Amino acid sequence: MTFAPPTSTLPPVSHGQRVMAAGKFLRLEDGTPHFMRGVSYGPFKPNSRSEPFPEDAQLTADLRHIVALGFNTVRLYELPTEAVLREVEALGLRLIVGIPWSEHVDFLASASLCRDIENRVSAATARLGEHACITAFLVGNEIEKTLVRWMKPGRVRAFIERLIETARRNAPQTLVSYATYPSTGYLVPRNADFLAVNVYLESAAAFSAYLASLQNLAGNQPLLITEFGLDVATHGVERQTEVLRWQHECLLKGGCAGGVWFAYTDEWHRGGKEVAGWKFGLVDGERKERPACAVQKELKASWAPPAVPPRISVVVCTRNGGATLRQCLESLVALNYPDFEVLVIDDGSKDATAEIVKGFERAGYHHQEHSGLSAARNLGAQLATGEILAYTDDDCMVHANWLLHLSHAFMEENVVAAGGPNIPPPPRNRIERVVAAAPGAPAHVLLDDTEAEHLPGCNLAIRKNALEGIGGFRAEFKTAGDDVDVCWRLREAGGRLLFVPGAMVWHHRRFTLQAYLAQQRGYGQAEALLMKHHAERFGFLGGARWRGGIYGDEHPADHPVEGSIFHGPFGLGAFQVIYSSSSFRWWEWFTGLLWVALLLLALLCRLPWVAAGLLSFALWSAWQMSVRNAAAANLRRMEDRLLLWWLSFLQPMVREWARLRGMVALGARPSRHPLLPNIMPPTRPHKITLNLGTLSFWSEKGTTREAWLQELRKEFRTAHVIFRDDDGWRWFDVEAWPWAEVSRAFLSVTEFHADGRCLTRVRLLLRARRSLGWNLLLWLMVATILMVAGLHALLVLGALAALAIGLLLPLGVWVMRRDMHRLARLAAKRAGLEEMR
Repeated sequence: MTFAPPTSTLPPVSHGQRVMAAGKFLRLEDGTPHFMRGVSYGPFKPNSRSEPFPEDAQLTADLRHIVALGFNTVRLYELPTEAVLREVEALGLRLIVGIPWSEHVDFLASASLCRDIENRVSAATARLGEHACITAFLVGNEIEKTLVRWMKPGRVRAFIERLIETARRNAPQTLVSYATYPSTGYLVPRNADFLAVNVYLESAAAFSAYLASLQNLAGNQPLLITEFGLDVATHGVERQTEVLRWQHECLLKGGCAGGVWFAYTDEWHRGGKEVAGWKFGLVDGERKERPACAVQKELKASWAPPAVPPRISVVVCTRNGGATLRQCLESLVALNYPDFEVLVIDDGSKDATAEIVKGFERAGYHHQEHSGLSAARNLGAQLATGEILAYTDDDCMVHANWLLHLSHAFMEENVVAAGGPNIPPPPRNRIERVVAAAPGAPAHVLLDDTEAEHLPGCNLAIRKNALEGIGGFRAEFKTAGDDVDVCWRLREAGGRLLFVPGAMVWHHRRFTLQAYLAQQRGYGQAEALLMKHHAERFGFLGGARWRGGIYGDEHPADHPVEGSIFHGPFGLGAFQVIYSSSSFRWWEWFTGLLWVALLLLALLCRLPWVAAGLLSFALWSAWQMSVRNAAAANLRRMEDRLLLWWLSFLQPMVREWARLRGMVALGARPSRHPLLPNIMPPTRPHKITLNLGTLSFWSEKGTTREAWLQELRKEFRTAHVIFRDDDGWRWFDVEAWPWAEVSRAFLSVTEFHADGRCLTRVRLLLRARRSLGWNLLLWLMVATILMVAGLHALLVLGALAALAIGLLLPLGVWVMRRDMHRLARLAAKRAGLEEMR
């Protein structure tokens, strides 16, 4: 059927309320939840005004049809015109606006091009920032995977973050992000307001699994799928209808903030030409509806509980928590779930806790003499009438669908516990804002994208019979560590723990420095107690040895360095993954008591310069940690960064000292054979890389880097040169004599230009073993000792040797560079590429 727009004029809808990010979800300014149901629109061939949109009559009909289909958001790939804005505002639609620029070239190679891109983003956001109908700006879209590897992921991310800051300055009330895709899944800007991903998968199981992976990349932010669709020309209209239905269900179940279906219509232009052969539209180019439209009209933005919802007992344990308890209970009584109870266990409070609970009819109040957190949790379990016990803290506020998400996790019989993220709410003061970025916050530990090793007690649901089966919480855990102990024992009993990203709670961080440091002391004491019961889970220095990866307030994709990302051979992997555990932060060893012990040893040995160096190094290590966390938390003010630096310096010492004292008091000792992690981090590159220059080759016929690489390999084989190809972890394509102390390597990329023409760039790389640097450092130390000892003759001989090496090294590099130029040009000539001077 062809859609006919209604003849009556639709009443204008006010867009006075902006869409805001609220933890893992979106909401309007008045607090109303907002689930994004979006569809992409365009790009189109230019209309009579040379605008990349249909003529006004078609535009109006299309947007009215989009509203009739039940969508509330339209994603644009070109900047909206006045006609688009006028129609969108009249219809009550919202927009995701992509800002187009030259994403298909090595833009970082040109300072002028970078400035032009920033100016484009600045001008677009300045012009459109006042329009409340614009939900978000996307400052970029799908920078090609091999191009990102060529420019280096860290540099590309830094540039995207600059664009986001530019957009935010001009449009502070509008959400801003960058749309990545699976082949650059590690490219996650730290200052974005949400994670935006374009993904196309053809099975519900694969899509759900990938959403779980993306949720871990999103961290505490909303996840939006900004493109998802199916080609009707390949799969048929029935398959499109089926995929549309399960895609929507997966978004809701996966805790996403919404999604965008690609596309509204088959009419689609790219690079000035019509794209033929692909048919992703819900309507065809003539605007005839496909069967999926009927399904789209029926989809709801809400999610139903299980067919037989389990009764859930929410247990809040409190001691003098009156300052935040009222907010906690207000969120609990507003839960969207059919069968639950609320139990407040008062562990001997001296404040107005009892009076506060009386104001909530649905909350049951139970008082006990002060016995500690574990005893309170056990009392809650005894009083509970539900088969599921959902624990949260008195300084938490739960999301309305918290129990809804948790209940679905327990539909699998072997799941004994489940929990979700605990996210800091808007801070009450400056201290809380900084503490939220400081180390030591409650975190979940995952063995894979969904299965957990540990879930924090502020957001922890457990089957009642499973908790009873392990004897409940151990009463000796008075303030902390009880959740870690229970999770470990539940897993040892054969149960599974699931992480549910949609089951979020807001969890206040400490809002005074004294409270924060007291919390860290409590965590240290709890670790000593845990060590007494689980010695095999602690290393020889006393730190916990998790089998999984720790996820919390830190950014999960914070270290895009060589060796931490699996790009696939030659950077061609379809799903490229970052491993945060391979970030090689060796300096963190010097942020606790280790440097203090070394400092005392240096002072006892009367080595003041060594002691001063250790102190400086410890401060530098704390600064490195604070810089990383400040970027993830978007802390900009210098006073906040300095306070975070100080907390990053103090926290490891306070926690480790408390743990050490507890170990002595309890007689706890770590095992000599701690457990190993389930997934070992990738091997660190043994070489550093130096850039010796770049060559560029042009092809009018569309010849790409693959042809050049093929010819280069032939040259190596002819010359009997031993070489290796990239194994998927390295930032080169081919390396010659890879076992040598110093080796030659080549990295290539192809830019695709209009009419099938290509530009291939080749980077010449010199790779040297890191041991050379250590050898140089050792030589400097020996030279210093010789100088102090007065052995000047040996020092002179060493200096002459160093001078000879210093003269020969540049000559050797020059010879290698000349040979690499020759090989690269010869391979290009045989591949039919023309060098650009």
